[in-house]
Amino acid sequence: MKKPIYRVLVDFEYRNNKRSNYIRTHIKNGFIDTFALSKDKDDIYNHIKNKLFRQIGKKEGEVDIKITNIEIEGRYGETNG
Repeated sequence: MKKPIYRVLVDFEYRNNKRSNYIRTHIKNGFIDTFALSKDKDDIYNHIKNKLFRQIGKKEGEVDIKITNIEIEGRYGETNG
């Protein structure tokens, strides 16, 4: 079954997690322009969270990420199947 592909623009904030070995720092902002397979915000986060961690250079347990804004730009086709 084909799924629609959406282009999403996501603004997010992140900071070091309490459990990480790094010193706690101030909140940093980030932005990512990518594709997702759903319009639902929770599904979008699940689809792009690995890209977010790769972009900020941290592992999943090291930072807390908060999505501040999700803008769905449009539908860009469907998956192959």
